[in-house]
Amino acid sequence: MAVTFVTLNTITTDLLNIIRGSNISGSESISKRQLEAWVHEYRALLLKQDIDKGKYPNPDYIQVISHIKLEKIDLAGDATSTDSLLTDEYIYRTSLTIPKTIDLNYKSGFMFIGSPTGDEIQLVPEGRQTWQQYRKYTSTQPICFLKDNRIYVRNNEPLEYLTIRGIFEVPSEVGRFVNAKTDQPYFNEDSKYPIPINMIPVLKEMILTNELKIESVTPSDTTNDSSDNPI
Repeated sequence: MAVTFVTLNTITTDLLNIIRGSNISGSESISKRQLEAWVHEYRALLLKQDIDKGKYPNPDYIQVISHIKLEKIDLAGDATSTDSLLTDEYIYRTSLTIPKTIDLNYKSGFMFIGSPTGDEIQLVPEGRQTWQQYRKYTSTQPICFLKDNRIYVRNNEPLEYLTIRGIFEVPSEVGRFVNAKTDQPYFNEDSKYPIPINMIPVLKEMILTNELKIESVTPSDTTNDSSDNPI
């Protein structure tokens, strides 16, 4: 059965075929890595333009990273820390840095942060988390904040893993995280690329026109089915 989603590999291969067929000077020196960088850049631009219109983000923009390992932080052993914990409170941080998200009209591009079982954890500014313990009704609710590209979680119960859904600037950076069940990275060049298929022709045309000065490009096959079916 044919796979109907678009991958980073099919987009860059299609662009390479168009470039080489155009006989432009230096076409052979254009690498797939450079094309991948342009694809990520123009995807981010197109998504930001769409999001800034005030619409709810398209689900096709979103990537999921599940079961991110958390490490416990010992504030008592940190001589530089001015923070403090409530009794029986824990603070954790992600073991890996988190890819940067595309901003959504004055808020982050994280669509969900929480436990793998679906319990959401509120994302707050780093400065606010210090005052959480003084809030009368919500002092015991778990919160998280972003610091040095890691997510920190304050919780009154032990927590081992975190799940994140977000709109990331560079989708391939999600590939640093490995699915614990399949032992496969959450993204590679043959994964579904997080962009609606109707944006692919525009993305390609922007790259070819702006970066390579190739005009009047005919849309070509964008499905990973090894056939020459134009969209």
